[in-house]
Amino acid sequence: MSKLVIAEKPMLARDIARAITGKEVSESARLPISGNGYTVCACSGHLLELVKPDAIDPKWGMPWSLDVLPIEVHDWPKEPAVDKKTGESKKPLIDQIAGLLKTCDSVIAAGDPDDEGQLIVDELLDYLGYAGKVERVYVNDNIEKNIVKAFDKLVPNDSCRGAGNAAYARQMADMCFGVNETRLATKRLDGLFTVGRVQTPTLGLVVKRDEAIARHVTRKFYELFASGDSDAGELTFKYLPGKELLAGEKHLFERHTLEALKEKLDGRDLHFETTVSKKQENPPLPYNLTVLLSDMSERFGFTAAETQQITQDLRDKYKAITYNRSDSQYLKEEHREQAPAVLAQAMKNLGVRWPLDYRLHSKAFNDGNVTAHHGIIPQEADIPVSAMEPDEAKVYTAICERYAVQFLPPAVYDVSESTVSVDGGTLKLTAKRLSDAGFTAVFPNISNSRVREDSDTGNPWVPAGSHTLAGISCSITEGETTPPAPYTEGTLITDMASIAKYVKDPEIREILKRKDDGKKGEHGGIGTTATRSSIIEGLKTRGYLEERKGKVRATDKAKAFYALLPPEIRGADVTARWWLIQQDIADGKADVNALQDSVIEVFNHHRETAYVGASIAGAGKTVVGKCPRCGKDVIKTGSIYACSSIKNEKQEDGTWKEVAGCGFKLFGFCTKKFTEKQAASLLDGKAVSLRGCKSKAGKTFDCTVVLQKDGSVEPIFTPRKPTKKGRR
Repeated sequence: MSKLVIAEKPMLARDIARAITGKEVSESARLPISGNGYTVCACSGHLLELVKPDAIDPKWGMPWSLDVLPIEVHDWPKEPAVDKKTGESKKPLIDQIAGLLKTCDSVIAAGDPDDEGQLIVDELLDYLGYAGKVERVYVNDNIEKNIVKAFDKLVPNDSCRGAGNAAYARQMADMCFGVNETRLATKRLDGLFTVGRVQTPTLGLVVKRDEAIARHVTRKFYELFASGDSDAGELTFKYLPGKELLAGEKHLFERHTLEALKEKLDGRDLHFETTVSKKQENPPLPYNLTVLLSDMSERFGFTAAETQQITQDLRDKYKAITYNRSDSQYLKEEHREQAPAVLAQAMKNLGVRWPLDYRLHSKAFNDGNVTAHHGIIPQEADIPVSAMEPDEAKVYTAICERYAVQFLPPAVYDVSESTVSVDGGTLKLTAKRLSDAGFTAVFPNISNSRVREDSDTGNPWVPAGSHTLAGISCSITEGETTPPAPYTEGTLITDMASIAKYVKDPEIREILKRKDDGKKGEHGGIGTTATRSSIIEGLKTRGYLEERKGKVRATDKAKAFYALLPPEIRGADVTARWWLIQQDIADGKADVNALQDSVIEVFNHHRETAYVGASIAGAGKTVVGKCPRCGKDVIKTGSIYACSSIKNEKQEDGTWKEVAGCGFKLFGFCTKKFTEKQAASLLDGKAVSLRGCKSKAGKTFDCTVVLQKDGSVEPIFTPRKPTKKGRR
């Protein structure tokens, strides 16, 4: 009897084959692999995608018409997907698996242990009409003995299909939502305006942050400090007003309150109590993708898309790290057993020696907290960092360090807190001193808390006990409130993972948090760790977001459009409402089309009224020149310039696919984006000088570029001596 194991992706398939077929399996072994009664093959993510609307009914094609809305297709059909990177159809892989199905006695579905992993195999078997026995295996790490254990716990796949049905329902709803809302906005506002369940509330985060910055009115606030002598030397206490005095504010804005207190305290003696305690700063957990994207943005200025691509290259080119799109920061106990060998190889690759203690048990090692995936850590692969590109080396080094720090002790601080109650508040003085540097002695740039941020208060150490502050002299200082900081890509991704904190409706907020129960690092978020960077890139490409000096800001077009969006579709509550319906679908309490029906119901509420009589100046269409390929207008959209002949259609995952036009696009050259003036000059046949270009090796250079007749940008230059190495 032969069993066909269908894994979600090739790397997982090889791990499974290594564990169950009795074969030596390399990281590049050709699939399928057979042995011990098993044949192991792999999908490549989703092999199927929803059929485009116009392929179902020609009236839903170009040109778009409001008369045919809403578009709704129950049990939306699927067709072979196209690889987004290569543009190649996935049909040959589907055909290969179809052939394997004819030779097997049963199937074991080995998609990732989540709803998308369930759907990836289910939809393929349904598409191919397979009616034989199907079992389900849940594999959530690449440790061989754990994979063997998982294959001893197979369950009937029919008992698991609810999760896949919920994922299919979300696919159909995302397509339905995007198709209808985008066409309604685009036709009424006379310009391409895309709407998406995740992209729209993400845009809202940036729009609202920019508005808060623009609306900020600087206010003066006041603080009081009380200085005096004590047996520990001269001390200065800070006055902390109580809740009643603050009245919901963060500061005191009335000076007279503090002046009255100053008059009362000046010249007096006060007795105060001091307590001494120890505070411990544990090493931070290993990275998941969200934390990694944020950290690389803060440390190196990498965009989310750049970091995500680097992690993919670290896996594909070097086999250097584990699964890079993980939403978990936790690891299996078996990883701890393997750590000495893995980190010995990592240190050899990096050319370093760290004093690691493998007897330590970090809280990162917790089987119960490992969900569909585990934290991102290095693999036991022999790859000298010198073989990597500079940016790849930075990310790889960071991942290795975040794993290695699990085997170092915590940093310990002695904390002295002195307090005394006064009218309406407390005088407080804190002194901190490092008792044991722990992991910070080895990795001074890695931090897990604010303990270290204010560890050096500059205050003298005050021992525990009762003391007197004698001859008090108070001073009142003046400060000014500051607006919130603009988003970076890192902070935006962090807020996407915890958007619930901005939701005012308590019921919706709790639903979003409940959606992420059990997902460590997710706190009521939108999107997934794997899709957030592409959502941000999409918003940039469509002219909604732009980057200015490392900060992410909303464009005027975005602000105007967001203000016009119907309230019921522009917030994170869309995800919350959908999740509740998906739960019913997963539990068999609702039909798989129920979520799409809900989308149509909401759409019909504003179909006749949304955007009526509204307009957005220019609608994002700035003509910069004529297309070198077909002669039509080239228009600016975000940071790119594209021929107006190009037509796009939205895909099920929220991305857009080009379906017509000459295809001419002008992006930039060697990381430099073209300004409107530069783009216009190139289209006019002129040469343009660029400064600060960067090669693939990370070297900085200046050059002059021209536009060729085929639309490609070519340099004409003699490179100067590189001025920088790496990114920064």
